[in-house]
Amino acid sequence: MLPRKQFEQQIIEKAMKDESFRIQLIEDPKFVLEQEMGIKIPDTFNIKLLEEDAQTFYLVLPAKINPDSEDELTEADLEMVSGGWKGMGDTEQNTCPPSECFH
Repeated sequence: MLPRKQFEQQIIEKAMKDESFRIQLIEDPKFVLEQEMGIKIPDTFNIKLLEEDAQTFYLVLPAKINPDSEDELTEADLEMVSGGWKGMGDTEQNTCPPSECFH
């Protein structure tokens, strides 16, 4: 299991070194991430890629979770948040639920 930040850093580094990979990532980030992680990301899960320029800085806030709603994190979700997420060579699973892919 690879922590999310480490996976993100690998993707960023690869995109900075490989222009063809960068273009593919910009054009179809979901497909590229599926290829890199070796999983199928559900169609209902969205991935948006933003490319910074010299005059723009993006700050991404995680989704706000209301503890009184059904959105409350499960024990499995909490484990994923604290320990990383599945992917990068995970061959036991063909589809990665969003709660496990990117938390």
